[in-house]
Amino acid sequence: MPSKAVTALLLLAALPAAPTSPKDSLESLRARMDKAASEFKTMTANVTYVTHTDVLNENTTETGTVTMQKVQPGEARGLIEFLTPDKYTIAFEKRLLRKYLPKINTIQEWNLDKHGEQLDQFLMIGFGTSGTMLAKDYDMTVAGTGTLKGFEATPTIRLRLIPKAGEVKEYVKQLELWIPETGDPYPLQEKISAPSGDYRLITYTGMKINSPLAPDALKLKAPASVKTEYPGK
Repeated sequence: MPSKAVTALLLLAALPAAPTSPKDSLESLRARMDKAASEFKTMTANVTYVTHTDVLNENTTETGTVTMQKVQPGEARGLIEFLTPDKYTIAFEKRLLRKYLPKINTIQEWNLDKHGEQLDQFLMIGFGTSGTMLAKDYDMTVAGTGTLKGFEATPTIRLRLIPKAGEVKEYVKQLELWIPETGDPYPLQEKISAPSGDYRLITYTGMKINSPLAPDALKLKAPASVKTEYPGK
C-alpha cells in the first residue's frame, strides 16, 4: 500500500497545472489594457500596411513610420509617413484628416464630423483605449495564442473584436489584435476586416511607448506653395 500511495503522489506531481481558461485570459488581458490605457501618452514605430482587395485577390504593401499622441481620453492625434512604394503623409487631429501628396504638391483635407469619433476609436484601439471601454463597443474573445513571423521570441494572444453597433458593422466585420502574453499589452499586429472580404494587416516594429516627442513631430510638413483640396465638397 505505501508503494502505491507514493506512486500516486508522483503521478499527481507530474500532472501539468490546470490550463488557463479563455475567460481567465480575457479578464487578465482586459486588466492589463486598463492599466496601460491610463499610462499611455505617446507611441512611435515603424509600420507595414498590407491591404488585401478581395474581389481582385490582390495585396499591396506599404511601409513607413507612425507617431501617435493621446490628447485626452478617447482622442488622439497622429502622423503616418509612408515611404514605400510611394511617399505621402497622413495627419489626423480632432475631426480633420489631411493627406499630403508631395508628387503633386497637394494637401487633401477631409472634415470627418461625426465619423471622427470612430476614427479616434480605430486609431487608439490597443493604444490608449482601455479593455473596459472596448468591451462596451465590441464583443471580445480570445481567438488563440501563438507567435508571429518576425516575433518568434514573443508569444502572443490573438484578441478578436466584433463591433456591437450597427453603423460600425457597415464598415468593419471584425478586428484582430496580436498582443504579447506578458508585459505591455500593445499590439504587435492588427487586422481590420471589412464585410466585403477586404482587410488591412498592420504590423508594428521598433515600437517606443511614452518617449518624448519633438515639438514638430506631429506637424504635417509641406512647402508654403502647397495647394489644398477638399474632396467631396
